[in-house]
Amino acid sequence: MSLRTRLLAPLTSALVGALVVGLLALAPAPSYAGKSGALPQAAQAHHRGPDAVFKRSSYLCYGYADCRAKGMGNAGYAQNNDKMYWRMYSGHNCTNYAAYRMVRSGLPNTRPWSGGGNAEYWGTSMARITDDVPRVGAVAWWKANAGPAGSVGHVAYVEQVVSADEVIVSQDSWHGDFSWAVVTRASGNWPSGFIHFNDRTLTNQDPPVIDGIAKVGSVLSSTAGTWKPVDATVTYQWFGNGQKIAGATAPTLRLTRARLGQTVTVTTTASKLGFPARQVTSAPTAAVLPGELKNTSAPVLSGEPKIDQTLTLDTGTWTPAPDTLTIQWLANGQPIEGVTGGPTLTLTPDLVGATISANVTATRAGYDPVSAATAPTAPVALGTFTVTAEPRLLGLPEMGQALTVDTGAYRPTADTVAVQWLRNGVPIDGATGTTYQLVNLDLGTRISARVTVTRAGYTDLTVDSPSTGRIKTNPLIRVQTERLRHKVKVTVRVTAPGLDVVDGPVVVRLAGVAQAATLRNGVATVVLKDLPPGTRTMTIRYGGSDTVNRLVVTRQVKVL
Repeated sequence: MSLRTRLLAPLTSALVGALVVGLLALAPAPSYAGKSGALPQAAQAHHRGPDAVFKRSSYLCYGYADCRAKGMGNAGYAQNNDKMYWRMYSGHNCTNYAAYRMVRSGLPNTRPWSGGGNAEYWGTSMARITDDVPRVGAVAWWKANAGPAGSVGHVAYVEQVVSADEVIVSQDSWHGDFSWAVVTRASGNWPSGFIHFNDRTLTNQDPPVIDGIAKVGSVLSSTAGTWKPVDATVTYQWFGNGQKIAGATAPTLRLTRARLGQTVTVTTTASKLGFPARQVTSAPTAAVLPGELKNTSAPVLSGEPKIDQTLTLDTGTWTPAPDTLTIQWLANGQPIEGVTGGPTLTLTPDLVGATISANVTATRAGYDPVSAATAPTAPVALGTFTVTAEPRLLGLPEMGQALTVDTGAYRPTADTVAVQWLRNGVPIDGATGTTYQLVNLDLGTRISARVTVTRAGYTDLTVDSPSTGRIKTNPLIRVQTERLRHKVKVTVRVTAPGLDVVDGPVVVRLAGVAQAATLRNGVATVVLKDLPPGTRTMTIRYGGSDTVNRLVVTRQVKVL
């Protein structure tokens, strides 16, 4: 169980009463300075300072027995507290206990400064080793009247550093008892400083050991070494011939050619909150030997083997990384003339039908060149056009007019573009080029243009434009009237350029009376009856046909 989980509930008022006897101990009075430090009992009582109480801290245990039962020891002070250490008063005394822990850590039983031994003097007398950094094994020091301390200050032994703002200390107290307590910076009881007489250090029991073959391209690995405490955090730094290798801070090291001929070591640094870091270095390897250059995955081509497409070469993977990679492109196994050794190849018409491959040669200083080839592609196919804009016809689809074809757009650009005009989907003899003059043979038919594009290395592409509507001619209407009483006889003659005879329906309307007729040999006659007298507008509407456009004309007619 961790110390933090052993926090005691707040003490009862009776126990607090027992604690307020104080946690401080006095050094010898000034008149005794330089002697043994022992004072008469009356002097001890007379010079005892105010009590110190951690009113806002949590005690983990109180008294030798309670602390021992909770696994919180006193490092043998219970059996030795009748002795004086650093000339401090024996027994329950914060300064004697702290001095005892320093002597037990290996320091001589001689106070390391001259002058008074009261707790208030410890940090000021040893200012050169006092700071605000908590360390395990350091002495926590409170100035006079600082936090829980009374007028002569207080000292304790740092057992554990929980964080930069929390420590666990063991301590003894004048006319009080031995205890462990948690002290936080937020509690207001934070020490005035930490005195680093002889902090506990991390102990290396076994140095790091390097494993692996010292050979360029291989990977060395290292153990962390064995440390106490065992939960120390360990970092790594590799060295070549005693020089730090930049960035080499992992448990493993890949040996590059820069290490060739060097001996390699690793230094591990152990750190733990509350302890100063410590380093230890491994034994050196033998001198690093040359390595072997290997192709670990073969080069691969990607892309479509088709004219004007681009093949891309993945040069594969190599270990270690080569200094240079040289590429040779091949067609049917033979070098392609004029092609540089780049990682891409655009397929040209001269490569149609050939299989393409690439050979990659890796070189590295101190290594033999190694080559690896890709698998060949399928034979290079002819390219195909992509239509980016369809052909379309421009112009009026009437006899005598000229039609023009916009041949469209293609990717890639065609070398040649040819046009063939079509009548009802059938090629018109001699009708080529981008313009076509409509003739009487086109009347009633639909005209379109067929565009054929060609390019070296490509399959020819033929695209038809949309067809026109039916080609028609414009009619000419002549009207002859014969006026009778309350009726009119109307003769309509329709002619059109390009046609010998025009047919189709005719409707004649006058004064609200309409009469329909069908042209016969281009002529239609109607009689409009029951017409009111007067001058009226007559409308003649020709409905058109497959070859002739519709037309409407008007005439003024006087009805008798």
